[in-house]
Amino acid sequence: MKEFNRQKVVLFLVAGALGFLFQTLHVPIPYMLGGIVVTFVSKTFVDPKTHWPAAWRNFMLSIGGCEIGRDCSFETLVNLSNQVFGVLSATGSIVIVSLIASWLTYRMSSVNLISCLMGCAPGGMSLMTLMAEEDSRSDMNFVVVAQTLRFTCVVVSVPFLAMHMLDENATAVALEQGELLPWLTLVPLVLLGRFVGQKFHLPTKQLLGPILVAAIFSTCVQPFESAPKLLMMLVQLNIGLYIGTKLEKDRLLKLRSTLPNLFFGNAVMIATSVGMAMFLSHTYGFSLITAFLAMAPGGIAEMCLAGLSMGADVPQILTYQLFRLLFLNFTLPFAINWYFKKTDDTSTETTN
Repeated sequence: MKEFNRQKVVLFLVAGALGFLFQTLHVPIPYMLGGIVVTFVSKTFVDPKTHWPAAWRNFMLSIGGCEIGRDCSFETLVNLSNQVFGVLSATGSIVIVSLIASWLTYRMSSVNLISCLMGCAPGGMSLMTLMAEEDSRSDMNFVVVAQTLRFTCVVVSVPFLAMHMLDENATAVALEQGELLPWLTLVPLVLLGRFVGQKFHLPTKQLLGPILVAAIFSTCVQPFESAPKLLMMLVQLNIGLYIGTKLEKDRLLKLRSTLPNLFFGNAVMIATSVGMAMFLSHTYGFSLITAFLAMAPGGIAEMCLAGLSMGADVPQILTYQLFRLLFLNFTLPFAINWYFKKTDDTSTETTN
């Protein structure tokens, strides 16, 4: 137990130091990236049993959710209603590209199609790994590796590209509000949000519950202050330390022949995000950085936290990311089950 606690302290301190270094180098979401690097290196070269408690990550994710939700307002809903075409185009384009990448991976490897579809789905890491675990037809190892690689590639590359290659500086969106409640208001909102997410079985409930509760409270009751930078640093560190433990050397080695296909698919999805970001920025007038983070096939928390750290329009990012998440959660499992059940039935009839 003492060794366990000592390991956690060392990982946390080293990740914090690396995050501070990244911050001085003006790397986006520096502490999250510091956590990813430290736990991945530790698991690969020091201790294969290195892990970070999911409960810590989940609680910090809820705090991040409240910080994201506080910036939402009625204007967010108005923007959504005015940008239906953009939201549908953004979601449709990235889903189509992921389907093409799934098919190409299937044709160029020995992995079956259902596993490729689950592995290449954009932004559905938790859902797809859960589906793979429950479906005996899928290759769990491939789905975990593919989703983790996609997620890590996006988290590492997208903020960097947004800050250094789009050649545009985001401007923080100032909230025109009156007196703000103390930031400690988010403590009961975090607890209430987690309860709401659990009660209504929301996808990624630790995140969406607090986002919805904080958004409703900030809009209908009274807005509250932004969380201290130190607390947001802790949020980034815990999320990063957890993500890094999902990359395992043995799993990567087993699928080394398939890795080039996965990296190529990720590159195409990111390139598609850049193209769609330019279209959205030109059409609706928000910054390229905001549009890129809104389009990127990553997680809501990670892209919104990147937006917070770079002064982007977080409600816009949340709108696009949330729609894609809900679309995937409510359509993809049914589509996959329907298609492969139909295929299985056809195969059975042909055999008979």
